[in-house]
Amino acid sequence: MKKVYLWVILISLSSLIIGGCANPKNSNQVQPISVTELKNQLDTGIGNNTVIVDLRESVLYNNEHIPGAILIPFADFEKQYTQLDKNKRIILICHTGPMGDAAGQLLKTKGYEQVLNLDGGMQAWDK
Repeated sequence: MKKVYLWVILISLSSLIIGGCANPKNSNQVQPISVTELKNQLDTGIGNNTVIVDLRESVLYNNEHIPGAILIPFADFEKQYTQLDKNKRIILICHTGPMGDAAGQLLKTKGYEQVLNLDGGMQAWDK
């Protein structure tokens, strides 16, 4: 009976520790930004403190991109991310979102704090 009791306590403590570490406030999770929110910010003036980065291939970027976005293709991102200012808010754009999350995780591990990913990427933007 005592062994069962000790296991319950151990499992409970482990859950609390793991749960506390998974708290989004403590994690390096990239925050999403909705299309509506980004469009509203663009309409009201996004300001000089924000950089929009398009991670898609140059052909897609040249065909269509969000106004003011700069191009850093995902394939080159790991080599070129250092051109981004750590003090600015970075909004990442890709096809549907996963590349933005991956690029955002890299930025977070390199000390960038204000990193957002367009929820649904350009696919959502075009709807």
